[in-house]
Formats: sequence, C-alpha cells, structure tokens
Amino acid sequence: MELKGLQQLFYQAMITKDADSIEALSQKIAGAKSLTPEAGLEVYRGSVIGGLTKGLISIYPVCCRLVGEEFFNATAVSYIHRFPSLSPDIGDYGAEFADFLAHFPPAAQLPYLPDVARLEWYWEQVFKGEDNKYLDIQALGAVNQEKWNDLIFSLPKNSVFFTSPYPIHRIWEVNQPDYEGSEEVSLSEGGVKIFLWRKGYDMRLELPNDEEWELLQAFAAQESFGNICGRFTNQSPPIDVPSLLPLFVQRGWIAGFSL
Repeated sequence: MELKGLQQLFYQAMITKDADSIEALSQKIAGAKSLTPEAGLEVYRGSVIGGLTKGLISIYPVCCRLVGEEFFNATAVSYIHRFPSLSPDIGDYGAEFADFLAHFPPAAQLPYLPDVARLEWYWEQVFKGEDNKYLDIQALGAVNQEKWNDLIFSLPKNSVFFTSPYPIHRIWEVNQPDYEGSEEVSLSEGGVKIFLWRKGYDMRLELPNDEEWELLQAFAAQESFGNICGRFTNQSPPIDVPSLLPLFVQRGWIAGFSL
C-alpha cells in the first residue's frame, strides 16, 4: 500500500472508529504488544484531539470563557471530527471555527458567538502576520500635485476590517484577563464596524465611523484618489476626503501609495 493510502486508512480508523478500517490497519502497522489496535488508536486519538483542543482554546479564549470549558471541549471535538488539521503548524488550525459555530445547534442561543470567534481568529492572524510598513511621508510630499488624482493609497497589509450586528468589541473587551469594570454588555448597543491592524507589536482595534468606514473600503479596493474624491463629493451626504486623509495618515491607517 502506498503512503497516501496508508494515511487515509489511518485517518479513517482513528476518526470514524470504523471496525473494518481498524482491522485493515492492524495488518499494516506494528503496535505495542501490551495494547490492542483499538487501544493503541485510542491513545493516539486522545493525544491528537487533546492537542488540537488546546490549540483552539489558545486562539479562542473568549469563546471558551463565554460557554465554559466543558461545553467548549465538547464543541471542539465535534469541530475536529468535521475539520481535520491539514497543516503541520497547529497555529494554522481553526480557520473554519466561526462558520462551524454559526451552524452548530447547541450554540444557537448565543447568536453573537460566531462573530466573537471571527474577531479572535482575525486577531490571531494579524498578531502573527508580517510587520506593516510605514508611509513614506517625504516621498508622498515629493509627488507632483498634478499626479495626486492618480495616487492609490494602501492600508496596512496586515489588517482586517469587518462588521457585526452585535457589540462584539465589548464582549471581547470585558472578557480579557486584565479587564476591570462592569462586565455587563447589552446586545441592544447594536452592531459595530471594526478595523483591526498591528502597529509594531501593538494590536489596534479601531471603530471607524460611517464616513471613515466608506473611505477605508475605497482604499482597500485600490481606487485612485481622484475617483474617490469625485465619487464621495457627489454623493449624499458628501464626504470630505481631503480632510480625512491627514487623519488616516496620522493614525497609521495609510501604509503606502503608488501611482
């Protein structure tokens, strides 16, 4: 049997606990003399599931706190059976967890939980992503004024922006280990727009207003500065892009530009 076939057989025996697969696998590999094939697989199964569960807890600590460790562990096992790890790096595991929670019946009474998971996943990816570059102010100042309409501004490469109909930023905030204050969060606070990025080693969770949000999306779409100014000036209500641009630069939301 080729290696790929043996790996598939091993996975089938370990995850599904199929008796025929376990019997077929026992003919291909040598186990410990003191353990039956089923017992040997159970030891390995517990090690793999335990390791992946710990990995999920490290990425989704707020979700774990919200539902309790026992519930989270059971949820993790269901997720692991549905989505096996495909990377040798355990830090890559868990990308589908938010979508899984959105369709996981036992979590239906916590409709905000999938979006909290998305925030935690994005936080992890931005935190361990590559460092962002800083805008070269001198180079920008050297651009001929006639060329400004052709400028394309770029956001920090290692950044994410997303929305939620729930105040997930507050849910996330009050469940941080160092948080002090009232832990009450009312879902009636409504939704939130989040721009998540990293400046050096400092994570930034920003809450843009509606005008800033529209401009962020335009920059992310790589629209030229002239097109953005023209479109936003003629819409109702208009957005004063030239006034917002220096604010974006000051905050670090603009990381570069091209012509």
